[in-house]
Amino acid sequence: MNQHARRAAVPTRGLWRRFLILIPLVAIMAVGCYLHIRSVCDTYQAWTPVTIEGVDYGQLTLDDVSYSNPGVVEAIDIERGLNGAAGVTFRAVAPGETDVTFGNDQLATYWHMAVRDGAIIFAGVSFSGWESIHLCLCVLFGVLAALFGSVVVRLQRTHWFGYGMVASCGGMLFCLFQCALFTYIFVNGSLVSFGGMLYQITVMADYFVMITLIPMAVAALLVSISNIALIRHEGLRPVNLLGIAASLLWVAATFFWLQWWYLAANMALPVPVMQFADSVIAVAMTYGECLLAATILCAWIASRTAPRRHMDYLVVLGCGIRPDGTPSPLLAGRVDRAREFDAARIAAGEAPATFVPSGGQGPDEVMSEAQSMRDYLVARGVDPERIVLEDRSTTTRENMAFSRQVIEQHAGRDANEVAVGFSTTNYHVFRGYVCAHQAGMAVAGMGSKTRAYFWPNAFLREFVGLLAGKWKGILVTYVVIAAIYAFAEYVLSMM
Repeated sequence: MNQHARRAAVPTRGLWRRFLILIPLVAIMAVGCYLHIRSVCDTYQAWTPVTIEGVDYGQLTLDDVSYSNPGVVEAIDIERGLNGAAGVTFRAVAPGETDVTFGNDQLATYWHMAVRDGAIIFAGVSFSGWESIHLCLCVLFGVLAALFGSVVVRLQRTHWFGYGMVASCGGMLFCLFQCALFTYIFVNGSLVSFGGMLYQITVMADYFVMITLIPMAVAALLVSISNIALIRHEGLRPVNLLGIAASLLWVAATFFWLQWWYLAANMALPVPVMQFADSVIAVAMTYGECLLAATILCAWIASRTAPRRHMDYLVVLGCGIRPDGTPSPLLAGRVDRAREFDAARIAAGEAPATFVPSGGQGPDEVMSEAQSMRDYLVARGVDPERIVLEDRSTTTRENMAFSRQVIEQHAGRDANEVAVGFSTTNYHVFRGYVCAHQAGMAVAGMGSKTRAYFWPNAFLREFVGLLAGKWKGILVTYVVIAAIYAFAEYVLSMM
C-alpha cells in the first residue's frame, strides 16, 4: 500500500496513541502531589478576611488565638498580609477537631480544623501542599494542548483536513485557555486555599464567555452583514441564512446565561443547582466557541494550501453555469486555478495532468457543468485527450465519490495509487477535503479567490457539519468537561 492509500485508509489511527502518555503522567503527578502534601500537611496557614475602617488583623498576636478543644492544633506564627489581613500558621498536635477563634473584642475570625493521620484539615477540605495540585493542573492542560496541537500539525502536513482535525484544534484552544488562566493565577499567587482553587475551576468557563463576549458580538454582527450581502447576490435560500441564524442563536444563549441567576432566584432553586446549571451553560458556550474558532482556523489553513508536486489527476468541482452554457465567474475561477497549476508543473518539467471536470446538469442548465468546463478548457488550449468527464454529481460529496470512480476506470487502478488534486473556490477547499475523505480518497486541494461574503456561511456550514458528523465524540468530551466542573462545584459546596 503506497503513501496515498495509507493516508486514505485511517489517517489518525497512530496519532491518538500519543495521548497514552497521559496515563503515566497523571500517575506520576498523583504520586508527586501525595508525597508533597504528606511532607507539609502537619502545618497549615489560615488567612483572615480583608478588613475595613482601619481595623488590622496584623496587629493581633498569638495570644489572641483560642481553641474550643485545646491540644489539637497550635498557632506558631502570624504573617501580616495586605489590607489588614493576617495569616496564622498552625501546627498539628494530636488527632481531633477544634474550632479556632482569632481576634479580640473588635473583630474575630472563626475556623474549624481537624487533625487526621498527622495532617491538618481546614474547613473539612483544605490542606497544606494543595499548590502542587494547582501546578499539576497547569502541566496537565499544557500537555493536553501540546498533544492536540501535534495532531493538528501532523494532519496539516499530510493534507488531511477534516472534522477530526477541527475537533483536535478545538481541544487545543480549550486546553490552551485553561492552561494560560491556571498558570496566570498560579504565578500571580492570588489563591491562598484549596477552596479558592476549586472556585476558580468552577468559574473558568464563565471567564472565557466574559472575555469573548465583545469579540463574539462583533463577529455576530459582521456575519449577519455578510449574510445580507450573500442573499443580495445569491438569492434567499435556507443555506444562505446560516450566519443570521447562528448569530441569533448565540445572542439568545448569551442572554440566557447572563440572566440565569436572576431566573434561578425567581424559581427559588437551591444555590448548588444554580451553580451547576451555570457551569453547564458556560461550558457548552465555551466549548462551542472553541470548536467554531477551530473550524474557522482549519478552513482558513485548508484554503491556503496547495499541492507542491505533480498531480496525475485534477478534479474541478462544479458550481453552476450561465444560461448560455459558459462557466459562471466562480466556476471559471476554479477551472483557471487548476489550469494554472498544471501549466506551472509542466513548466517545471513534469508530465501533464488529466483534468476531471465534475458536475451534473441542473434543471435550469442547458448542459452539464462538466461539459461546460470541458469546452472552457479546450478553448484555452487543453488537449481533449487530457479531459475525462464526471457529469452525474449534484453535491460535493457526489463530486468526489463519482470522480473517484471515473479516475479508477480511466487509470485502471485504485484512485489512491495515483496522485489526485482538486480545484475549487478557496472558501470551499475544506469542504472538498471532507467529502474526498468520506469517499475514501486521499487528495490535495487548491482554491481560487472569491469575494469575502462567501466565507462566513462556508465556515458555519462546516461547523454544523462537524456537530452533525462528530456529535458523539463532541458530546462525550463535553460531558467529561462538565463533570469536572460539577465535581469541583460539589466539593466546594461541602466546604
